[in-house]
Amino acid sequence: MRNLSCTFDINGITKKVTLRKVPKERKFLVQYDGNETEYIITEKNDVKYMHGPVPETTLGVRIQWMIMHYFSNTKPVSTTPRKMSKRLI
Repeated sequence: MRNLSCTFDINGITKKVTLRKVPKERKFLVQYDGNETEYIITEKNDVKYMHGPVPETTLGVRIQWMIMHYFSNTKPVSTTPRKMSKRLI
């Protein structure tokens, strides 16, 4: 799991945002002001709000920017099995 923490100044109020990526999924948990919100990256590489309290508009835009900027190479987990290599014993 990868964690990021950032402080934003929104309308003169300081907001601390903690962003955690869920391993092996395209899911992110965002904590701010004691709330926890969930975001995902869709198959079209768009950031989409899923669950939890909706953040303010300006804070939501900054959270989406953080996800796209720091996790731009997040790819979907492949469901097809990998080929096994043949080993000579």
